[in-house]
Amino acid sequence: MDNYIVSFVMAGGKGTRLEVLTRDRSKPAVGVLGHYRIFDFVATNVANSGISTMLVATQFEPNSLSAHIGAGAIWGFDGIDKRVIMLHPYEDGKKIVTFEGTADCVRKSASRIGTCDPKVLLILGGDHIYTMTYNEAINQHLKSNADITIMTNVVPDHKVSQLGIVRIDDSGRIVEFAEKPTEKDLIESFRLSPKMKEKLGIRNPELNFLASMGNYIFFWDRLEKFLGYPGIDFGNDIIPAIKENDYRLYAYVFDGYWRDVGLIQDYFDCNMEFVKGKPPINLLENRIRTYERHLPGPWISGDSSVQGTILSSGCMIRHNSRVKSSVLGYQVDIEEECKLDRCILLGASRNEFYKNEIRRLYTTRIGRGSKLKDVILDRNTWTGEGVDIGPHNGTIEERTKILQNIGLRPYRELPDGTVDGEFCFEPDSGILVIGKQYEADPKKPILPDGLKC
Repeated sequence: MDNYIVSFVMAGGKGTRLEVLTRDRSKPAVGVLGHYRIFDFVATNVANSGISTMLVATQFEPNSLSAHIGAGAIWGFDGIDKRVIMLHPYEDGKKIVTFEGTADCVRKSASRIGTCDPKVLLILGGDHIYTMTYNEAINQHLKSNADITIMTNVVPDHKVSQLGIVRIDDSGRIVEFAEKPTEKDLIESFRLSPKMKEKLGIRNPELNFLASMGNYIFFWDRLEKFLGYPGIDFGNDIIPAIKENDYRLYAYVFDGYWRDVGLIQDYFDCNMEFVKGKPPINLLENRIRTYERHLPGPWISGDSSVQGTILSSGCMIRHNSRVKSSVLGYQVDIEEECKLDRCILLGASRNEFYKNEIRRLYTTRIGRGSKLKDVILDRNTWTGEGVDIGPHNGTIEERTKILQNIGLRPYRELPDGTVDGEFCFEPDSGILVIGKQYEADPKKPILPDGLKC
């Protein structure tokens, strides 16, 4: 590219709204759509945009993400012409410097960004599902001479209070911005007019608001000045201050599929969208790059059936089992006569086998005759035989008590900032989420034989 562009990916979020899925890992490291990590999407987008430098800021439980990224070879960052630079919280004197918000993360990384001498800094969230190249957005930023360009996507009414939303004029300039608004009159003032929807080519009647994707484009020398404003967050602090001082804010409207998967229900719904007849992103044409494990292809017994399901390498579906509308990660083993519907099984954390035994230690295994519906099982989770899991088994309170009676602890945040617990429920749908197991014991499955919950 003619101008030197550096990408800065914010991948250190604690992701507490995903509860047990982010108990031991950062949100971008969570598995999605079978064998991917959430981070793979933004990293592939950066590589496909021809941007040669990707800075990745980590913080909460960074080890699994750092190990996955490595030197960046997955995405063609070879360390010579293209490079990945990991930015961890660092020590300044005797004090550990941590990142307290999105703007604070960039502010405290400014000296390390400066060593790359960028003209334009592309700031990206590391926890969204979408595919795009950023070149068109960057070119719009350069041509408009914007002080900030906010990448936006059209969202339905029920998502507005979860996101930052913008109102634009005919030139694309942002005339109003609100971060996670809740007042009905304020929200209504941001609704896209029929004329603006026609101008933007939006035909879906359910999509009526422009929301920030959490991706920003700045000229680096101007951003250094903006980071002097008080506050730790772009959405709550820096962007309102830029707007208040009458700088030039523009929106780039991305009209493709984009999902924020910060809530359990959003994460679940996103996975389910990809098991439908026509997934929202063609993953054959839009190849998301990820770490490939050396495993055999999935195997399905001749008398079993699989419908609308994503399978990954090493999966086995045995005699007379039925799997429907589900997503299976690496090395998921479904035993005989099981029924799964709307399940997300993240699979194995690594490739290892018991010595002198056939059964795998690191895998997800569903015991014979089990029935699972609306369940998310994190890595290495074993269930016993005849297990029946689903919202049909009672209220969330009743099901919580059943799990506590077998010794499992509900997810909770402790006063010292740490988290604890092995399971949680999505409060509206009753989706059960079981956390990652580090050393699964086939003789003591976390969900024992005959459990109904």
